[in-house]
Formats: sequence, structure tokens, C-alpha cells
Amino acid sequence: MKQQLEKWEAACDVADFDDEEMLECRAGERQVLLVRLGDRIVACPAMCPHLEERLAFGFADGNVLTCSKHLWQWDLNTGDPLGPAEKRLPVAAVRIEGGKILVDTAPLTCSDD
Repeated sequence: MKQQLEKWEAACDVADFDDEEMLECRAGERQVLLVRLGDRIVACPAMCPHLEERLAFGFADGNVLTCSKHLWQWDLNTGDPLGPAEKRLPVAAVRIEGGKILVDTAPLTCSDD
């Protein structure tokens, strides 16, 4: 059985994300986008894998994230592409600890090129 490594890194203070649906911030060496999905938060790369558009310019509707540039979409539960999107979007777990939002950046280091 393959063990998945975790790499938890602080992204921002919980207060920074209180009234936000999406927030771009830095987690370790990576720019990430935090997205609120109901009562939980997920993280993904800040840039669209298609044409390097900032995903913070797009919008989230339920569990679907849409890039503003060419309307590529992903399921934020799985990272699977929807509609015309041709690449997966890595999605990472988020947890809150000591007033900080932490992101497991390990899944964000892989991509399906």
C-alpha cells in the first residue's frame, strides 16, 4: 500500500478568510486559491493550468470552479475537469489549527500534463 506524504503549510489567518468565498494566498512556496465549499475549505493552485489565468478572477458555484478566461471548469471535490477543460486541477485538503488555515501542499506538486 502506497503511503501519501503530507506537507502542511500555513496559508493565512482564519480571520483573513472569514467573509470570503475565495482567497488567493501563499502556502509555503506556492500560490494557492482557498475556496469555501459550504462548511469546509479546499485549496488548489492559484493559476489555471490552461493559459495561466488567475483562478481568483473566476467564480465558484457549489463545488464547481470556473476560470474566467476560457470558462474551463473543475469539480473541487475531486479536481476532475468538467465541460471543455482538458486537464485536472490538483485539489488539496485544508485544516484550521491555532487560528491559521493550513494547506496540505503535497497534492499540489503533481499535475497531469
